[in-house]
Amino acid sequence: MAEKLSVLKFGGSLIDFTGTNIPLIIRRILDYRGAGRKGPVAVFSAPKGVTDRLLAVGEARAHGRSYDIDEIFRSYQDLAFKYVDSRFIPEFQQELAEYRSEVEETLLKVDRRFVGSEKARVLTSGGELPTASLMKYILKSRSEESACPSKSEWPIVTDDNFDNATPDFELSRRKVSKLFKLINEGLIISIGGFLGVTHDGLETLLGRGGSDQTAVFLACLFRECYDVETVLMKETPVHSADPATVKGEGLRRVPVMTYNEASKATVSGMTIIQNAAVRLAMRHRLPVTVAPLKNPELKTLIQSDDPTGRIVKCVTGLRGCAIVTMRSEGSRSLEDCLRLWEGYDNFIDLGTEVVETGEVIRDFLIYDAEFVKKHEEQLKSFDRMMHVEYGVGLVTLIGDRMKDSPGVASIAIGAIPNINIKRGIFAPHTSQIILVMKDEDVPEAVRRIHSQIDRINEGKSLE
Repeated sequence: MAEKLSVLKFGGSLIDFTGTNIPLIIRRILDYRGAGRKGPVAVFSAPKGVTDRLLAVGEARAHGRSYDIDEIFRSYQDLAFKYVDSRFIPEFQQELAEYRSEVEETLLKVDRRFVGSEKARVLTSGGELPTASLMKYILKSRSEESACPSKSEWPIVTDDNFDNATPDFELSRRKVSKLFKLINEGLIISIGGFLGVTHDGLETLLGRGGSDQTAVFLACLFRECYDVETVLMKETPVHSADPATVKGEGLRRVPVMTYNEASKATVSGMTIIQNAAVRLAMRHRLPVTVAPLKNPELKTLIQSDDPTGRIVKCVTGLRGCAIVTMRSEGSRSLEDCLRLWEGYDNFIDLGTEVVETGEVIRDFLIYDAEFVKKHEEQLKSFDRMMHVEYGVGLVTLIGDRMKDSPGVASIAIGAIPNINIKRGIFAPHTSQIILVMKDEDVPEAVRRIHSQIDRINEGKSLE
């Protein structure tokens, strides 16, 4: 039998410059190290807020404004003094200085636009890479041999879409041998997430939340030699609604989700796993566990099927959407371009209708109104008469079993009699029922519909 290997991902929300969670993160890493196990491989996001701060630095440089990275790099050093044995401080400081030099030198090359490999280098050399280096030395300070791969040995090779790159499995397979060697030597691997490299060594990014994709992709590579377990460590368990909205009122932990359900929930406002990562896991039939750092037994398994009988897994709310209305003749080209622009596919075709003038118009529900605002002039090139309705939100019921369970939509609508539903997309065959409403009505609608989730899952459709 193949030896066991765990790939663990620790999100940026778990790591900040206070370092509060670092002892628990180390404990979790060691939980997955023992008899009959290799590794583990630990993937780290940048500390909380660092990516946004580095983005602001890059934009400041691009527009000729002053910027300062002292606080960011000083914070890494402060954490080292707190958690790294004095024997290893000089080595860490040298690595940290090299990352800082990369950031400084790259920023000097930024001219008018903070884009491409320069952006990727600044974000990762200021975020994920020094974090992985810090954790390597913290592990060494506890007598645990650990290593970080260098950029020249980076195991994730991608295409040239620098902001939202797609990993290439065959090219990456040729680069992973160094990691196999380190794992077989008994080392814990500490690696930064979010980063990819092109075949000729230029840095790329794996999209927002890309550390999830790093973990999933590495697990897919490692499966050829090991019995791999993939665990994404988060702050909280996966619940039947956002705890910030429902606030414990009948919240249910979701023990199992299908890939399809996890993807739909993530797109619709519940951040469970990066959508590109769950699609990758689905393509490779890789089970993925999402677990809270403090209580990993409260885990959620994402896999192909669900043996439980739950009809609706969760009720999600998403604010800040928009409806784009345009004449039908230009809409097909618009749809094609939406999918081509940065791979954007977070929209739904609401269908066509004939208005009083006899014109045929078509509506699109765009999940991100900021995207529409940013590209409004380009969108209007398809139809100068295009109309955009902002201030739109949506509530989505998600569950694969809804297609075989009549009455779910009736219960949901019955729970919100005083809320105006602008549109209803009743598509249980796609595992979702979407109710479009005013932005400000979303939280209340989520609470009311979620209050009926037990009734729905008990099969009491219409009484």
